[in-house]
Amino acid sequence: MTPKQQFILAVGVMSALGIGVSVGIIAFGGGFSGEGPSIFNPPTDADIFVIGSNVRDGMSLEYRVTAMDPDFPLVGSRVSMNFAEQDDRWKATFNVTKDTTTKEFDILLSKQLTNDGQVSEDVRPFFQPVESSVLAIRDMDYGNRPKYLVVGAPWDTIFYGSSSTTVKIVSQQTIQTPAGSFDSYVLGYKLKDKESRIWMTKEVPFPVKAEVYDPEDKLFYSYELIRADNIR
Repeated sequence: MTPKQQFILAVGVMSALGIGVSVGIIAFGGGFSGEGPSIFNPPTDADIFVIGSNVRDGMSLEYRVTAMDPDFPLVGSRVSMNFAEQDDRWKATFNVTKDTTTKEFDILLSKQLTNDGQVSEDVRPFFQPVESSVLAIRDMDYGNRPKYLVVGAPWDTIFYGSSSTTVKIVSQQTIQTPAGSFDSYVLGYKLKDKESRIWMTKEVPFPVKAEVYDPEDKLFYSYELIRADNIR
């Protein structure tokens, strides 16, 4: 029996036992190691990361960002975001410093932190490298399945050339950042030899740290949280 056939059979058995298919995918992806959820004690809604659910009115985050955007790269730049509730949306005030130039601008975001309006052309060069690095977590999708904060849980599929790879939680780690210490879940994947890693927490709506490489093992972006105010 091939691994694929074994997987299909196992998922069928789990379904018969009332265990969700997405939980089966976590289990057969190498999840449920150590303490915490298991196949027969599956994760609950409390283990699901929902983008935007942990934003608070008055929350302020500041990052140090390197993003190798071909048109407007940031190298060791400071990027801050301040959230204010406005109707049923968030007004996010960004402050981006590139070299000796600082740009402050507002972006309206939905409660799910998607752009809720047009980005003006004068702002776009400053916003684009932030959108493709710190904010890239918004675009992760694995067949509309929930994003479990469980080791082995798949979060995204990356297609490059004729290949693809799965981004999944590979470990748990307590990480120290300039903004403090966080219990994190590490998203990991490889496009070539270097492993890209993204550190997620339950308290902060965006990752607290990332080191991401392109298919040629060149740094695509990296960032680290250096200040966090009014988080949970």
